[in-house]
Amino acid sequence: MGLGRFGGGLSAAESLLAEGRQVLVTDLAEEEALQASVTKLRETFGAQVSFRLGGHDQEDFAQAELVIANPAVPQPWKNPYLKSAWQAGATITTEIARTLSQLSDRKTIAITGSAGKSTTTAMTHAALVAAGIPATRGGNLGESLLGTPKDHTLVVELSSAMAWWLYEAPKAPQPTFDVALRTNLAPNHLDWHGDMGHYAQCKQAILDHAKVSLDGSTLSSYEGELLVPGHHNRVNAAAALAAVTALEPHRPATDFEKGLVSFAGLPHRLERVVVPHFPDNGFWNDSKATTAEAVALAIAAVREKGPVRLIAGGKGKGTDLGPLCDLFDQCVKTYTIGEIGKELHTRAQGPCMHAMNLDAAVTAATSELMPGEQLLLSPGATSWDQFENYERRGEAFKKLVQHP
Repeated sequence: MGLGRFGGGLSAAESLLAEGRQVLVTDLAEEEALQASVTKLRETFGAQVSFRLGGHDQEDFAQAELVIANPAVPQPWKNPYLKSAWQAGATITTEIARTLSQLSDRKTIAITGSAGKSTTTAMTHAALVAAGIPATRGGNLGESLLGTPKDHTLVVELSSAMAWWLYEAPKAPQPTFDVALRTNLAPNHLDWHGDMGHYAQCKQAILDHAKVSLDGSTLSSYEGELLVPGHHNRVNAAAALAAVTALEPHRPATDFEKGLVSFAGLPHRLERVVVPHFPDNGFWNDSKATTAEAVALAIAAVREKGPVRLIAGGKGKGTDLGPLCDLFDQCVKTYTIGEIGKELHTRAQGPCMHAMNLDAAVTAATSELMPGEQLLLSPGATSWDQFENYERRGEAFKKLVQHP
């Protein structure tokens, strides 16, 4: 249930098919939106796989033996299709729940939180690898853990929705982790959960099912040098270090710090872009930032390196643009793009140019860069007016600055 426009359900379908099962893939999206994943499954498995696209059919769920639900489906306990399957006696689970059950003999660090969990997961993985401990990262980070070698430690990012399926759902598997870390807790995903209490309860369940539980909000920030900028990344690094030292208490912290110090960031999350023909400037791809709060963090972090020129804009979410515009006066200049670009330009605080699209914005900004200045793509808006997703937007930015 839910192949996903970015193929999130693909590995789940492939693993079931590889077991020899007959699989029906059903998604609310039409086939053309899912073409790459549908084509791959058809070409590899032929008649073993069938599709119900552009909508679900209650009868499919009532007849299923096993349903793999996409964790993004909101409030699954109210979903009429899933309720049909439960009432018919089907087993309903998620890919991450199934995977963790299959890999229950691996050492595991589980990481959750309202912000910073992806970066902390990646930092934790980097710290283990630098210390010579084989490790694989995955879960909500977007990488499947299926097929992880036996000697690898798992570093698993878990969303609150994944946590519900692991601990609260009917017949939930309730796995136990060696270490569980919650980076922080703030209101988020309330449309999925219904209220803050339910959201917090799902996060807490991960901590309650661990041999060692850590609360990242109680830790002091990491004091060492990092490639990734910003106070929030020093907090993430401290959390990662706490997690790996809790897992391997007999190893000195210095063994792990090598991985933190060399960590260059996740793609599209304050990712440093190396541009050899601008040796005196910094370039930062923060395409994942789609809120004013995220842009504020990015500007504060990059200003540690030098004065900031900002590229902002894209497709609006119907929210007030005032908080985003208020940030522009912290920058040398802002270049606005996309559907909301004109309004951002009109309401801008500080020097601003409406560049229309990313190509024009990069051309204008790089022609005006002074030594020491930093060019930051942190849009504060979604990408769907001009790009398929935030990854494509970030990749376009990197290509434009590296190959003018």
